Amino acid sequence: MPTRSYYFPRDFAHLEEILRAEPGGFPDDETARFRELGLPPIPTTGALPLFLGISPKTIFSIRRRPRKHYRSFPLKKKDGTKRDIDTPRTYLKVIQWWILDNILNHVEIAENVFGFVAGRSAVQNAKYHLGAKHVLNVDIRQFFPSITIDQVREIFVSLGYKEDVAEMLAELCCLDDRVPQGAPTSPAIANLVLRGLDEQLSHLAKEAGHRYSRYADDLTFSSQQRVEPAFLDSVQQAVEQAGFELKPEKTRFSGFEGRMEVTGVVINDKMQPPRAWRKRTRAKLHKLGLAPRLTRQQLAFLHGIVGMAAQFQDSVQMQRLSAEANALIEIKAQTVVRHSPQPILPNGLTVRQAEALAMLGPRRTNAEIAARLGTSEAAIKKRLQEAFRKIGAADRNGAHRWAVKHL
Repeated sequence: MPTRSYYFPRDFAHLEEILRAEPGGFPDDETARFRELGLPPIPTTGALPLFLGISPKTIFSIRRRPRKHYRSFPLKKKDGTKRDIDTPRTYLKVIQWWILDNILNHVEIAENVFGFVAGRSAVQNAKYHLGAKHVLNVDIRQFFPSITIDQVREIFVSLGYKEDVAEMLAELCCLDDRVPQGAPTSPAIANLVLRGLDEQLSHLAKEAGHRYSRYADDLTFSSQQRVEPAFLDSVQQAVEQAGFELKPEKTRFSGFEGRMEVTGVVINDKMQPPRAWRKRTRAKLHKLGLAPRLTRQQLAFLHGIVGMAAQFQDSVQMQRLSAEANALIEIKAQTVVRHSPQPILPNGLTVRQAEALAMLGPRRTNAEIAARLGTSEAAIKKRLQEAFRKIGAADRNGAHRWAVKHL
């Protein structure tokens, strides 16, 4: 099946040509209607498999037995609880990419929504409230699982698709009649489902003299005056009417005399990460400075600090952390495998053996590793066998986990 980029066109003229080539053609009035919508023409349920170049039976199979086309696993959260993740398998994932790139991402999102929107970030969400003296933070409970297939169907109907087409698109984006956590379409769908709630909360905030923004399931209200508990009651009522529920344990009022935090960024007088985060980062940088070598993960961490600090130019402490990280990169990047011809390696590994280990990945074959390293498949097999012995790995999965931790 072609890659995601194959289905990412500049316009939808090629889709119109595909439909015109079909028996019965594609009526001009339908062409004009979809062009006006700015969305791909899907007049019938049979059009989508035509565009994707797959059998209609594939779509039928996914709609009939969707669970078969997902991988499911629990993910442990910071608070110790578990969250169920459902990720689509290859065929369904490509279909969902197509829906995301060609339909969902073509719908304009309000300026005060910062999550899951290209070019917007959690830092920009925090900046939106910079200068406020009071902040109210609330979270939506079970964000994705709370969105039903009926709500998703209504989104596609509202975009101009007929009922049967909207039903098909909704079923391709849902699992067990809910939006799955792990599907590429879920974040964009959530933003569209919450459009009405966003408008209502923006109106409530404006009437009260507050500002409102949303980043995923994190709702923030800020003001120059105190945010009253009665306002929270109005917010809760609006959220529940939209079919969602707030997390009381995540509700937080804060004022300028305390720490005002928005999506992980403190906004009291300037924007910067919380003190606890800065303290942990300083400690980790000190520890890395004492280490004789760095791993690829540790090097990526240092680059991440530099990139993050670039978003907080007014924070002296963040710029100091950035300078420390840059200094470590300059001094120790040559110790990292695949970043230096002579890295410092553990367990008596040779450079070639370490490079082969570093290339291991889920479902990556020896042939793929050989092609990337410019050698033969037999050579890679021999290097990995010797490396497995040196690190005490029983199989490829164990060796991959070791490499991620130690190389």
